[in-house]
Amino acid sequence: MDRDLLIQQVKSEYARLAQLENREHITNQAYSGVSPEAYYEKTLEKAIRDISTGKYDDCASGLQVVERIANRSTKARRIQNTIESTLHNMETAEEIMALEPNGKKTQDLKEKNERRAEAIPQMIREMKEELAREELDADSPNVIGGGGNG
Repeated sequence: MDRDLLIQQVKSEYARLAQLENREHITNQAYSGVSPEAYYEKTLEKAIRDISTGKYDDCASGLQVVERIANRSTKARRIQNTIESTLHNMETAEEIMALEPNGKKTQDLKEKNERRAEAIPQMIREMKEELAREELDADSPNVIGGGGNG
């Protein structure tokens, strides 16, 4: 597909989505405190860069590009999901241990929770590093030397 045509279709699709969300009064909370317009603008800029480099040459339409971007989970998000899952598992283990305070299963769960607790700080560091890497990759205005008009 022609990359210029693909870019125009992606622009139209993001404009449609932003307008739809403005009509529905979507809060900034869904976009980490960024307005939907700013979110879509930043996402569009990255999409245009990626289209220009051929990343989406296998896509048949702008809608397909937008869907692929929306369904992509960043590494930082996957780490965050792992942290949340680990914390949930720790809470569940605590509940099970409270029901049966003595026994082999309780001891095993206690040891697992200790290992989980030791792993969480490293996961948090990895997530922060990955978020910083993503900011740099996106030429964010929040990064010295990044994009923006400031």
